[in-house]
Amino acid sequence: MPEVTRDPVPDSGDWAGVDRPAVDAAVADAVAAAEAFRALDQRQVDTIVEAMSRAGIRAAGELAATAIEETGFGVFEDKVVKNYVATEFLYDYLRDKRSVGVIEEDISRNIELVAEPIGVVLAITPVTNPTSTVLYKAIVAAKTRNAVIFRPSPMAVRSCERTVEILREAAEAAGMPPGALQVLPDAAHEVTHYLFTHPGIDFIWVTGGQKIVALANSAGKPALGVGPGNAPIYLHRTADIKGAVVDILISKTFDASVICPAEQTCIIDEPIYDETVAEFRRMGAHLLSDEEARALADFAFGCGDRVNVEALGQQAPELAARAGITVDPAVKILLAELPSDLEALAAHPLVQEKLMPVLGLVRSPDSAHGIDAAVLVTEHGGLGHTSAIYARDSDVIDAYGLAVRTGRILVNAPTAVGALGGIYNNLTPTFSLGCGTWGGSSTTENVNYMQLLNIKTVSHRRTPPQWFRVPANTFFNAGALENLREVPCTSVVVVTDVLSEQRGVVDEVRRHLRVERLRVFSEVEPEPDEATIHRGVDMLREAGPDLLIAIGGGSVIDAAKAIRLFYEHPEVTLDKLALPFLDPRKRMADYPQEPHTLRLVAVPTTSGTGSEVSPAAVITVGDRKETLVDYSLVPDMAIVDPMLTLSMPRTLTVDTGVDALTHALEAAASIFASPYTDAFCVQAARLIFDALPRAYDHPDDLEARTDMSNAATLAGLAFSNAFVGVNHALAHAVGARFGIAHGRANGIFLPHTLRYNASLPSKFMPAPGYSAYIAPEKYAQLGRVVFGGREPEESRRRLFDGVDALLRRLEIPRTLAELDIAEDRFLEALPGLAMTAFQDLSNRTNPRMPMVAELTELLRLGYYGEASGAH
Repeated sequence: MPEVTRDPVPDSGDWAGVDRPAVDAAVADAVAAAEAFRALDQRQVDTIVEAMSRAGIRAAGELAATAIEETGFGVFEDKVVKNYVATEFLYDYLRDKRSVGVIEEDISRNIELVAEPIGVVLAITPVTNPTSTVLYKAIVAAKTRNAVIFRPSPMAVRSCERTVEILREAAEAAGMPPGALQVLPDAAHEVTHYLFTHPGIDFIWVTGGQKIVALANSAGKPALGVGPGNAPIYLHRTADIKGAVVDILISKTFDASVICPAEQTCIIDEPIYDETVAEFRRMGAHLLSDEEARALADFAFGCGDRVNVEALGQQAPELAARAGITVDPAVKILLAELPSDLEALAAHPLVQEKLMPVLGLVRSPDSAHGIDAAVLVTEHGGLGHTSAIYARDSDVIDAYGLAVRTGRILVNAPTAVGALGGIYNNLTPTFSLGCGTWGGSSTTENVNYMQLLNIKTVSHRRTPPQWFRVPANTFFNAGALENLREVPCTSVVVVTDVLSEQRGVVDEVRRHLRVERLRVFSEVEPEPDEATIHRGVDMLREAGPDLLIAIGGGSVIDAAKAIRLFYEHPEVTLDKLALPFLDPRKRMADYPQEPHTLRLVAVPTTSGTGSEVSPAAVITVGDRKETLVDYSLVPDMAIVDPMLTLSMPRTLTVDTGVDALTHALEAAASIFASPYTDAFCVQAARLIFDALPRAYDHPDDLEARTDMSNAATLAGLAFSNAFVGVNHALAHAVGARFGIAHGRANGIFLPHTLRYNASLPSKFMPAPGYSAYIAPEKYAQLGRVVFGGREPEESRRRLFDGVDALLRRLEIPRTLAELDIAEDRFLEALPGLAMTAFQDLSNRTNPRMPMVAELTELLRLGYYGEASGAH
């Protein structure tokens, strides 16, 4: 990954400008730390790695902001994702790997593989990835018991120092020897050259420009350097055009393309060329005229053999403006048509690596030409790095893989996100992409221990399997509470709230149980906190029940889930289980999976939360909400008896009903949606649109209450497997800050988020199982079932109009301003609200990636409505 720095000073051996005592002392500390590191066992090493990974995950946003502020390169939201890949994804890969002592045994051949650390590693890190590369290299060094000294790019010193500061504090608290993790920030190149020849340095690991890589390779020490990338992408005539375009846009816009494996030149077969270009333009790309392409090339590459720093890492509209080109502010990437003639293509300035959202296009007459063009592109600064092909023809894929000399050949997957590993495929997560001997590197791997081979890896796109998991038993309709009589038990604890107990629900439960010992824990309040959970656990320890019954709203059922969890497993902590994650399959949180010793029956008295069938529990910790999510939390039995909802006040009926509708609409558009969840979403929405107004007008209408109870549970089953999206993220942030009921907050934002997800995304959500953008079609399908309509646009409009009409009918406030939240108070809170919403786990399954600026605009719409003040 190229580093933008001043030209290195020739290695003269004159160290007059180097503070040698200070540098020698730092190396001596690292040598001592490396020796102490050797004494640690696997458990101790893994404890350190886990602590560093957790610290890095928690600081992902802070470090991304630091990198943007210091360097001015890239996209904040994508740098957050990079930091997650360098911690969460890396930890997921490393957690089961042995790195101390005997790491592998081949009994049949009587061979043992024994791991020994290198010693002291000198790590050169770039300006392009100033925090993610440091996170990655530091954690890998710790896993292998090596001390590491960082030499950051002079343009990214503060980013490196802050990253190391966070990691060092966590690592040393977990047992890392002092001195094992250091930064030498002196910008003088002579310091680096001195370290290259220092006897205390055992290994040089360079991520940077070609000159620094070459200097490291000539230092006379073992070195690993990674070269530049100039990734070609070949779209064969059998390619899925819409899916390929979305993939390329995800990848080429990732961190404003300031990442080496990003697509650089797209070679397209003649029969699909015009259709592909049209799809690019439809999805937000700008096709440069010949004059504009020349202006861009002059701006970016017209200053000799170095790229213009002002062109790097800028988003497309800003890059175009700097080059004197006017484009729409919503443009995602710039397309430049390049010659089909291979000789002319080789001479074109835009055939080289472009660390900016600029994609070259080449029209190819046939597959032989397309493959030749891809080979040509790699020979202009991309040998050994990364390439991709989009095709359904396996023979063409095989021919491409044989011809192109790159370490990573991605099939039907984006290069920038795909090459990093662990997202679209099973490649090793990395920020050090070997280029083999072709690119001057010692390995072609996503760096690992197999560095003596040039290994070409053909990696097909990976679409992970989905699931549909539900409680073992769900009883529903009027009189369902009778099923409690069939539950064997001797001692029962009922979890509820004061108001529900006063309404007689505990007496109703007692009437349906055959039990003598029954205790009541009625201390649950809305948004239960840790202290409440601990008191509930204490009661269970005193009572020793064999049945736990939660009867009440979502807060009660959430509390009961947490109470059972911490009662059965006092060794786990909320801090470890509520860790944020990017992908639920790779998260660090490790929930106990042993069979429950205490059965949990959930009995909702409201119609909206779906908590009786969901794997989530929301707990308040201080001034924030923490979400526990795991299918081990799902109750063993759900009893959905609408008789218990007849006494719900009108306000609660509305709030919980709108919450259930939001669950159905968000789960329908989720990137984890499936035919299974779609069926529940459609039925839940159909019931709610019909029954909620009737329950609102006539609270004692048992038929309407029955439909609403069933709809809420159906929506709960849907979002328990598909999850929700940006609407819940916004509602969580605003509800916690201003004390607004969750369903009411959902209702305020719902019209805006529906239209937001139905419009052309500014950024797509990386999702292997969700290629072409289909959220608008999903809304149209749901609208057609509930409201009719012949054309998708009409059905979608009817659905959105139906939501608007229902909210008006229920007298839901349309803006936050209507809730008497002062404007100055809202504006003061706005930046924090946007960041809280961005970090909310609900965003992980939204169909389009919510950018912080877009969340800010949605929050403004939620406050002002569609008025001009929202802008």
